[in-house]
Amino acid sequence: MFTASVQAAGFRLALLALLLLSAAACSVKFVPDYDAATFEEILKTGKAVDRFYGEMLEVPESDRTYAMYSTRYVAIETDLRSLLTRNKARPLNQESIQINEIILKLWLKYKDRHRTTGVYRDGDARPDRGRFTRLFTAAADAEAAKKLDADDRNPDKSSK
Repeated sequence: MFTASVQAAGFRLALLALLLLSAAACSVKFVPDYDAATFEEILKTGKAVDRFYGEMLEVPESDRTYAMYSTRYVAIETDLRSLLTRNKARPLNQESIQINEIILKLWLKYKDRHRTTGVYRDGDARPDRGRFTRLFTAAADAEAAKKLDADDRNPDKSSK
């Protein structure tokens, strides 16, 4: 009887050790890996938006009709939707998705305001350009934060 309980305790101890060893080998992932193509697309799209506003601000306010910019609005909207789709396709990417959704919503809002009013005033264009700059910087920073050194990805490894 004593031998059976010792054997059972030994079995439980071995099972516990195996379970702990298995758990130690597992890793939990909370963010996706860095994606260089996404980072480059963020920079490319941010540059297109900045150029859109830069060129617009070179034109007198009274000449900034919606029709003059409609084709570029559609081209940039397509790029923004592509970036959002790319981020939605990656698991664990909620922060990047949220930033991209904000950018797209603002782009559509400002586009609609331009279409409705017929002109884009300096008093709107300058702060809108700055806002997009901040948002694209946040998007690029969010992607760059996923770029960890191999040593930094392994919590069991000592610091350099």
